[in-house]
Amino acid sequence: MINTKNIKLTNKALFTTLLTVYLKKRWWLILLILIISLLISLKENKDNNDYFIMFFSFIYPLLIIFQYWRFANSGDNKIFLLERNYEIDDEKIIGNLSDGTSSTIMNNHLIKTIQLKNAYLLYISKLQFIYIPKDSFITEQDKDWFEKEIVKNIKN
Repeated sequence: MINTKNIKLTNKALFTTLLTVYLKKRWWLILLILIISLLISLKENKDNNDYFIMFFSFIYPLLIIFQYWRFANSGDNKIFLLERNYEIDDEKIIGNLSDGTSSTIMNNHLIKTIQLKNAYLLYISKLQFIYIPKDSFITEQDKDWFEKEIVKNIKN
């Protein structure tokens, strides 16, 4: 069993994590919208639909950013920002929150993982994940064990 250091997720870290996950999944959609807008902008005779598409292609990424910023800064999501640590073994992950609550998740309930530059996201449902920063492991051996025994065994 390994223990992590205390983890304190900030609003900014939550926002960048959510936005990064969105862009990893939907980068092609943003690119497609921008390419279509560029092609329309090169057109000689534009009508109202063309202007709408160009406006939409500009505003859509901004709406996505605003949506995730609002979610990350919402007071309703304060549980995400509570300090916590994890006890991890080959069968389960126990999350201990600073308010005294804890939750246990069996490793066989982890459905996928996403590795970001500085964190692991262990998904327990399509939208819910456990956020574990790469620097939260006490030793490098703990991190290696986690990658070998937990991350590699999750079917993506």
